[in-house]
Amino acid sequence: MPGPARRRQLVDVGRGLFAAKGLDAATIEEIASAAGVTKPVIYEHFGSKEGLYRVVVEEESALLLAAITGSLAEDATPRVLVERAALALLTYIEERSGGFRILVRDAPPGQQAGALTSLLSRITVRV
Repeated sequence: MPGPARRRQLVDVGRGLFAAKGLDAATIEEIASAAGVTKPVIYEHFGSKEGLYRVVVEEESALLLAAITGSLAEDATPRVLVERAALALLTYIEERSGGFRILVRDAPPGQQAGALTSLLSRITVRV
């Protein structure tokens, strides 16, 4: 499998296991086994389980941020902007429940607050 396709596969497998089990409970062995690769392949692409987790969190954060900021594109009253942002958040939760679990469950290594808290503080500035 070409490098970019393998990386995508590992991110998708990691996302599923991190959503189901959390960062601490998901093991590098489980991720490798589910992807049909050896542990060194994961280390080659991400350096560590935490590196893979960081990529998953960054992708989910980017998707949620794009959804919410896209809902704020037009000028509107603060109330309408908050309603649009809330609807975008609820839609994200419905469509990407695993990603949402990742964002609210664990803080990425080296970060005090969970990813969702950090993301919401960035969005608040825009509203």
